[in-house]
Amino acid sequence: MTTRAPLLVLAIGNPSRGDDALGPLFLERVSVALATEIASGAIELVTDFQLQIEHALDLEGRRRVVFVDASVRAAPPFEFSRLSAERDGSSSTHAMSPGAVLATYRGISGEPPESWVLAIRGERFELGEPLSDPAEAHLEAALAFFVAEARGRAPAPPWGRRLEIEGTVQGVGFRPWVYRTALRLGLTGQVWNTPRGVTIEAFGPESAAEALVRAVQSDAPPAARVRALSSSPIPWREEGDFTIASSEAGGGATMVLPPDLATCAACLREVDAADDRHHGYAFTSCTACGPRFAIAEALPYDRATTTMAAFTPCAACAGEYAHPEDRRFHAETVACAACGPRVWLADVRGEELAVAEPLEAAAALLLDGKILGLKGLGAFHLVCDATNAAAVVELRRRKRRDAQPFAVMVLDVDAAEALAEFDDASRAAVTSAARPIVLVPARSSSSLAGDVNGPSRRTGVVLPYTPLHHLLTERVARPLVVTSGNPTGGPAVIDHAAARALLGGLVDAFLLHDRPIVRRVEDSVVAASAGGTRVVRRARGLAPAPIRLPASAREPVLAVGGHMKNTACLVVGDLAYLTPHLGDLDLVESEAAWRRDVEGFEQLLGLRANVLAHDLHPEYASTRYALARPARRRIGVQHHVAHVLAAVAELGLREPVIGVVFDGTGWGTDGTSWGAEILLVDDGRWQRVSSFRALPLAGGERAIKEVWRVAFAALCEAFGRTEALALAPRFDVFGGPSRRSLETIATMVATGVSTVKARGMGRWFDAIGALALSLPRAGFDGHVALALEEAADRGEVDAYPVGLPSALALDEELGAAHEIDLRPTVRAVANELLSGSPPGRVAARFHRTVVEATASVVARVIGATGLCRVVLSGGSFQNRILERDLTSRLGVERVVTAREVPLNDGGIALGQALGAVLALASESR
Repeated sequence: MTTRAPLLVLAIGNPSRGDDALGPLFLERVSVALATEIASGAIELVTDFQLQIEHALDLEGRRRVVFVDASVRAAPPFEFSRLSAERDGSSSTHAMSPGAVLATYRGISGEPPESWVLAIRGERFELGEPLSDPAEAHLEAALAFFVAEARGRAPAPPWGRRLEIEGTVQGVGFRPWVYRTALRLGLTGQVWNTPRGVTIEAFGPESAAEALVRAVQSDAPPAARVRALSSSPIPWREEGDFTIASSEAGGGATMVLPPDLATCAACLREVDAADDRHHGYAFTSCTACGPRFAIAEALPYDRATTTMAAFTPCAACAGEYAHPEDRRFHAETVACAACGPRVWLADVRGEELAVAEPLEAAAALLLDGKILGLKGLGAFHLVCDATNAAAVVELRRRKRRDAQPFAVMVLDVDAAEALAEFDDASRAAVTSAARPIVLVPARSSSSLAGDVNGPSRRTGVVLPYTPLHHLLTERVARPLVVTSGNPTGGPAVIDHAAARALLGGLVDAFLLHDRPIVRRVEDSVVAASAGGTRVVRRARGLAPAPIRLPASAREPVLAVGGHMKNTACLVVGDLAYLTPHLGDLDLVESEAAWRRDVEGFEQLLGLRANVLAHDLHPEYASTRYALARPARRRIGVQHHVAHVLAAVAELGLREPVIGVVFDGTGWGTDGTSWGAEILLVDDGRWQRVSSFRALPLAGGERAIKEVWRVAFAALCEAFGRTEALALAPRFDVFGGPSRRSLETIATMVATGVSTVKARGMGRWFDAIGALALSLPRAGFDGHVALALEEAADRGEVDAYPVGLPSALALDEELGAAHEIDLRPTVRAVANELLSGSPPGRVAARFHRTVVEATASVVARVIGATGLCRVVLSGGSFQNRILERDLTSRLGVERVVTAREVPLNDGGIALGQALGAVLALASESR
């Protein structure tokens, strides 16, 4: 058998396509430069237009293989990198990649030989063009390197290596980790923050540089997220050692500032250890934890660009910051009681109280049933003893929050398990570095006051995420209600003056500190759901980490979101940066705070978008802002299409989908209110193929709060005016309104005067919930729907009668023939309730009716279009029964929903952003 040359050089390229000739030309010149080695049988050269599966056979019997190709992405003059079968490290544009060839060899013959890719930078690839001048220079550099390397006398090393890293790599201990890793590998050079992320220049043996690259890809600190990594050779220079250099100034939206991180276990141990200098210190942190986004005034993330700049580290803290082996090496928030922020107790006027131990005094107030205003990490909280019924009732009275559930903070997981039932996914969420509020099934035996959870069977549990929260919770040793520090409907308060003015009448005292909050960041909320957890509110710990879109923007895009549960979204390239939850925009002060937050977010990322995406509703504050602000282009995205596109964006879908969107309300293209829609969505184009019949909202927006109006309108639609008026006295929900009021509503429904037609699924749940549960008013958004979900019996039930559409609006405007009609359902519900059927059965049957009717229509859409992917979105799908049963009915293999972005209006800014990006792309085709 013929012995094969131990080194195979396999070059790829088309000699007639400009710089694509780099591979073949490289082999021509190598054949001259290494003629002796080739003649001796040490090296074999092979060239082809593209890699084919047969080339795997050429690897047999080799000790080493070098693939050579032109690359448009390689850093000039070339990149020389190790290759594995698991990872395609090539920039090849040919039929098979080198990594695929190795994988094929592995499948045939076992472990492939040591393999490398020499990617030579090319610039022009037009047919018939000669090699470009830059490519000629790159070819000569690559040839000189390879000839020396093949003869075993390449410079040691011939090049340094520059790594450009993008992602969440600032404020997470990344540079200190690089420093320690480089020292361990024997490399010299430096690492520094840039507006785009982090740059490393490393000098030393090639094997050590490759080891650094692998470490960055697989062993970075837990909070780091490497989104993009480029590696290129640079001229060798002598460096005495490896250092952390000063950061480059300037913002840049490709750099990802990490979200705020919960206190790590190591810092908590120090806070609790009596003999540690951090004992009892409320602002202890390290490179793995602490505030980030909430205190960032500019980028890159350094102490000088945060609100920690005002606190000069003491000698001990400076020593920790400077010591390479310390956990606080280059920790920008390093501080202690001698040099950092301090805590004090204040009265309702903000005057400091003369107490020796502010935390002890604050705990005593809470144990005495008082309400505390607590300045936290990214906003103020209102806090009270969650086991004290009188304190909880008083907090509800002062905040005018009659029914909405409160979140509860407890010291640790054991305390959380005593209040609620956790599975593995919800336990992982509540203990994660994001430390969100987690909605989990409540235990009947918990110590919480009865009014904490409102109408919900779930408890919102959060663990302390700063040492301040930890120390306070530890001292009280009871569950604490921890709710947003804001007047009802207003923005969360972040500064002392606003706290005095807006919260002074809601609290008995303040627990304050002197570290300023720059960016409003409320608590994130996630819910336990089938298959894991789902984000309900994306804020602290989760935002502003970006989401990669399945399309890329030509220029920055700002999507301004909706009116309720607002977030905004800034797109740069294919990255979408969602702001933290910004809240509802009903009040003038909320709108003003929102404008500051959105424009401050742009400023932080170093840009101002000239393309604005917005909702179609003309009265939304966000829409008015987008229409008034100077911009090159404004793109309106329909509300429910945005809901579907939000899921498409998060999941990276690149296929047409069927969208089922259930929510409360959203402006349609016909100027009416939609909210129970079945859509076809394809690359930004869409068609509305079916919808639930609209309900009249007598009195417009007033009916959303006074849900008895919706319930009576539903009776009028189902039975007619006369019979509805006759039935009304038999339902407790109509005990408040007078006969005259009911007659007025009936007239409004019949004539359409002062009445809005609304298709929202939330309004149908309001109507049925009001009738079944005798709830005349909604205490908060989604109140009645939540109560109906919680009331539903868990056993199997039959659906009610329902009118199904006779056709689908595939090529025409939607009309009555395409609607799902719930009037037969309302008649059946009313008759069953009047016959004495329990509300739980009615609630369960209504859920089953919506599921079966929707599944029937979607099945017809699948049959008519051949589409197989169904997206469920909209706030109504936070209803676990709807989401679970419709998914089961349609098939789990075809149904998808967003999980990292809220299904409610907190996600539509992401959908608007993708809609705008797709619109811009279609214009350029």
